[in-house]
Parts: sequence; structure tokens; C-alpha cells
Amino acid sequence: MENDPIIKAIIKILIGKYRCHTVILYGSRARGLTTSTSDYDVVGIRKSGKKFRIAKKHRGFFWDVFIYPEKDLRKLGQNYFHWKGAQILYQKGKYGNALLKRLNKILKKPFKPWPQYEVDVTKVWAQKQLERCRVNDIQARFRHFEFLTALVEHYFYVRQKRYNGPKEGFAWIKQNDMKTFKLINRALEYPNNLTYLKAAAMKVYRVSLN
Repeated sequence: MENDPIIKAIIKILIGKYRCHTVILYGSRARGLTTSTSDYDVVGIRKSGKKFRIAKKHRGFFWDVFIYPEKDLRKLGQNYFHWKGAQILYQKGKYGNALLKRLNKILKKPFKPWPQYEVDVTKVWAQKQLERCRVNDIQARFRHFEFLTALVEHYFYVRQKRYNGPKEGFAWIKQNDMKTFKLINRALEYPNNLTYLKAAAMKVYRVSLN
């Protein structure tokens, strides 16, 4: 990884232009789940200044780089869970080590699941969404795709499990619930087929849909 020319270019610009004292890699590249389309998810941290984001394509790869002032990282919550498995690419001092130690401490806390009433409401939402999908207009087609994209996230919410994004989510379902994985995969492979969507949704939401 240290010989990766893209990483070298990111570190160079974060240190030189944005005066970052710490550079951290997270996402699929940090967790060893890289694919041919994986981007470079990087965080640069500096003493002060405004939060900033760099998004661009460089040498055939996409950058998604966040620059934070230290004050923005004083409190870490569930919205930073996607940093799981993060790796320090560069640090001046020990700020990066301390930050990841705080993050890992939060990640070890027990998952706080949705209240049961929220799960029940989500199941009703599935029935409502399916009925909206049956109307032959542009809104119905939009709802159909909205429903498809919600399947993997709602799979975990309904089962009171932590959702760590689609890549880890699909990998977990494939390993632990192959039948549902195949149904979701078929629904995504044939996105205009309402019958396949309904079959996948009934397994995801654990309800009988009309």
C-alpha cells in the first residue's frame, strides 16, 4: 500500500496544500475488500480550518477525501462506524493512534437496535411501497428503485443487527442467509420485475405482502 502511487499523491496534497498532520485510509481498501471499482476513501486531519471534501478521478480511480479540523472529531458517534478497519497512512505525532483508539472503543459498544415500533413501521412501509410500485407512472418506477435500494439496509434493521454498508451487508447475507441473498440478487438483476421484488421483500421484512 505504501507504494501505491494514488495514495502517495493523496498524502502529498493533504500534507502540502491542506497542512494535515494525519492521513487515514478507510473503506474497502483499508479492509481488504478492494474491487476494480473501489475508490480511495481517505481522511486528512489538520489543526484548524474548515471541513473540506475532495472528489475527483485521478489516473482512472476516484478519490473521496474528507479534510477535518481537530474540533470536528472531538466527539465520535455512530456516523463514524464506516471508518471500521481504518489504517493510518501518515501521522506527525500520535493523533492518529489516539483517534483510532477512541473509534475502536466506540465500535466495541453494544449495538443499539431500532425500537420494535420502528421495525413494525418499516414492515408497513414495505406493503405501502409495493402498492405504490403497482401504479404505472414515473412515481411508481421511482418507488420501485427506491424499494430495491432499501432491501439490504432494512434486512439488518428488521433483524436488529448493525448495518455497515452495502458491501459488508451483502457479504454477510451471502454467508449467513443464502436464500435471501439469491432473492435480493434476482430482484436487482431484473429491476423491472415486480414479482421478484415482492419475493425478496417478503424475506427481508419477514411479512406476507399482498
